Parts: sequence; C-alpha cells; structure tokens
Amino acid sequence: LRASLLELFHLAASGQLAVTQGGRYPLDQANEAHRLLEERRSTGKVVLIP
Repeated sequence: LRASLLELFHLAASGQLAVTQGGRYPLDQANEAHRLLEERRSTGKVVLIP
C-alpha cells in the first residue's frame, strides 16, 4: 500500500495525474451543486468555493 501511495503522490506532484472538475460553485450556490450530484448530471468533482 505504501508503494502505491508514494507513486500516486509522485504522479499528482508532477502534474501527470489530472482530476476532472465537474464544476465550481460559490458556497451560496451549494444547493445547485448538490442537485447536480443527486441527479447524476456532473462529471468529475464538484467544488464549492468559500
């Protein structure tokens, strides 16, 4: 497990690992972000911005 995590961290640090972002929403639009998740209309991570 340790070797796998080290490899994962190395890939992330070197920029070789990309995280797909499904959307960025201000905190006051959290209800819209949750609706996207509940309706399975998002692809990737939905990020709330404070």
